[in-house]
Amino acid sequence: MSGLPRLQFLTLDASPLGHRDQALAALQGGVRWIQFRTKTLPEAAAIEEAARIAELCRDYGATFIVNDSPRIALAAEADGVHLGPNDPSPAEARQLLGAYAVVGVTLNFPAHLERLRGAAVDYAGVGPVRATASKAQLAPLHTPESLSALIAGAAPCPCYAIGGVTADDFAALRRQGAHGIAVSGAIALAADPTAAAQALVAAVSA
Repeated sequence: MSGLPRLQFLTLDASPLGHRDQALAALQGGVRWIQFRTKTLPEAAAIEEAARIAELCRDYGATFIVNDSPRIALAAEADGVHLGPNDPSPAEARQLLGAYAVVGVTLNFPAHLERLRGAAVDYAGVGPVRATASKAQLAPLHTPESLSALIAGAAPCPCYAIGGVTADDFAALRRQGAHGIAVSGAIALAADPTAAAQALVAAVSA
């Protein structure tokens, strides 16, 4: 789905703000694609928080997806789901969420490209670009060459570079073939999350 925004924001458990407030700050800064990512909330609490963010995103005309869980995405009436290597398959998510849901996958290694075969995947998150404090278990970092090769292998699926990405990285990542960037701590841990979002939106819009 090349029509998706070029910037995606992932909420963060470790932020001083709650997930909904993080989403609100990003939306106020112009972000129009929010991913709810929690590794700590129980399912019932995650569904409740996701539903609150889904309502907020509808108010702003933004795309809203849930990390890891098609079940939570369905219960919260999200627009779709992002799936890691250990999550349900894209085909399973598509069966539950329907043909019009946004389904994304994580690609860290060339072997992960198999997740794109025979399934309707709308985009891929590729990386990590560099070390990041927002994810505890990080895959090995990519070189510019290995990242470009992974993006090329995923074609024509739009790829979003992730992992310690900043506004200053966007131009170089676009040259490496990325359709866009996905960020978490760059907004969630910023002293002024809305201003940080505005800077990122300006960078991807330039």
